[in-house]
Amino acid sequence: MKQIPRETIDEIRSRNDIADVIGSYLSLKNAGGRFKALCPFHKEKTPSFTVSPDRQIYHCFGCDAGGDVIRFVQEYEKVDFMVALQMLADRVGMELNFEDGDGKSSNKRELFKIHEGVAQLYHRILMEHESGEAGRAYLATRGLKPETVSAFQIGFAPDRFDALEKWAAQQKVSVELMEQAGLMARSERGSVYDRFRKRLMFPILDEAGRVIGFSGRLIDPEDKGGKYVNSPETPLFRKSRVLFGIDKARRAMADKRTAIVVEGQLDCIRCHEAGITHVVASQGTALTSDHARMIRRYADEVVLVLDADAAGQKAALRSSEAFVAEELSVRVASLPPGEDPDSLIRSQGADALLAKVNAAVSALDFLIDCSAKTDNLNTEAGLMRASRAVQSLIACAPGAIQRDRMVQRAAERLGLSQAALRRDMARTQQRPSPVQRQAAAEKERSVSPPAHHPSAEVALAQLLCLHPEEVFPVVADHLPLEYITDPDCRLLVELMLDDPANLMENIPADRMAAQKLAVRIQMRDSKMVGDAYQPKEAAQGYVIRLWQQALERKRRQVTAGPESARIKLLQVKLDQGWEYAVDFLVV
Repeated sequence: MKQIPRETIDEIRSRNDIADVIGSYLSLKNAGGRFKALCPFHKEKTPSFTVSPDRQIYHCFGCDAGGDVIRFVQEYEKVDFMVALQMLADRVGMELNFEDGDGKSSNKRELFKIHEGVAQLYHRILMEHESGEAGRAYLATRGLKPETVSAFQIGFAPDRFDALEKWAAQQKVSVELMEQAGLMARSERGSVYDRFRKRLMFPILDEAGRVIGFSGRLIDPEDKGGKYVNSPETPLFRKSRVLFGIDKARRAMADKRTAIVVEGQLDCIRCHEAGITHVVASQGTALTSDHARMIRRYADEVVLVLDADAAGQKAALRSSEAFVAEELSVRVASLPPGEDPDSLIRSQGADALLAKVNAAVSALDFLIDCSAKTDNLNTEAGLMRASRAVQSLIACAPGAIQRDRMVQRAAERLGLSQAALRRDMARTQQRPSPVQRQAAAEKERSVSPPAHHPSAEVALAQLLCLHPEEVFPVVADHLPLEYITDPDCRLLVELMLDDPANLMENIPADRMAAQKLAVRIQMRDSKMVGDAYQPKEAAQGYVIRLWQQALERKRRQVTAGPESARIKLLQVKLDQGWEYAVDFLVV
């Protein structure tokens, strides 16, 4: 498993001052050693979003968002940990060094460099070299603006078998790495050759804007081969987890809470050129639950704009199930026969496409409309076939509200009673569909119960964080850590006892509840500890309480056992002068 060394993560965090990073996104105002702003994660009129430069954390007292600089980029940009780390590394000119699980260096960094270099090579060939003339002539017929071609770094692979071999030799890149990158292939006789030849090249970027693969399009109808050829599966490129244009569309998708999904790269590029920037393309493969989860980070609604032919309709119906299973609202836009987004924008303008998007119908209505074209819904057989298809789609929805609305709409469209439809669904859904089973399994693995932290344990953790010199000996000498019942509180106390100066850096990335709690206890404004007590005295009181609670749990265990028992609690004095019960006498 590839991973980033801890030292690299710490260096990226330390070189990205949180006030500078957040200040590049928000308008921060100085507030006595801290900074405040309107929270970007919920609507508010009075600033409650606070940045603490001394602790390198942020916290919103309105919605409880909080964390370090990496967490902020994750939340604001709607990306995962690795993408946020890459963005911050790029910001300070650092390179990410991947390692295998055994600590050995990975070659992912080299593969990223190779892809970026090849993308630049193909783009130069298209724009400047005589071997790119065919590509330039083709783009002239499509009417793309030069700035659009540059923005998407469109290139051209020349009609040669050794163009990349020569480039790799100049760059001192091994043929084995070029093969691993999927850019060169090996014949049965053992010779290597360029995978892409005489094709218009579209670099495929991940959410952090790094080139991870290519899609090559034939431009001469006389040439043999598939119209599109994509990079093979590589350590960087997984077709089921790629959406073309996601790097440019994600902010617009998050702002509008809607994603428009089209079928081809040129459709996507044309939309962006026309100012419709919340658009991604599906890479010509079926849309999967992985794609749905990618979009779910940015949007609540998906509008599918696929070809109007039978294949496009089937693709829309298949994709709808994956998106519905991820609790996304799905609509399908119908284009005029023979049109795609690219041709429609070119002939009628961006408003024509937006009108179709605005008029898109729900996935359920689209399914029923398609059923009505192939079956007579006035017959019992046709109605039953349509009903089964509708039930299959509704079954994919994990949420009760979404299912209820879909049942209401389906009953209305099919002329059935809701009760009858629900009875049939209850009978048939005892065996969930594959999409539903997969979605349920993913939810079970990924969703954790909401955190409810005991107030005494949280207060003690905050005292230890804010007053380590006075509170450390009280906790370290007199509180068994197993008496802290909340796993997040216990983790924070353990980390602070071990390394009080670097709490945020030591919390594992997958312990989100602990990270949020750590932010809260570091912000004095949260007033989780009363000002009436001295820190040491307050800590002693909380330790006494935790002992009493632990003893009470033990008492209940003993008295609930099969043996008759009596418990006598002995009062003992400790060197600090406070008392609690510590001994059991069990008969």
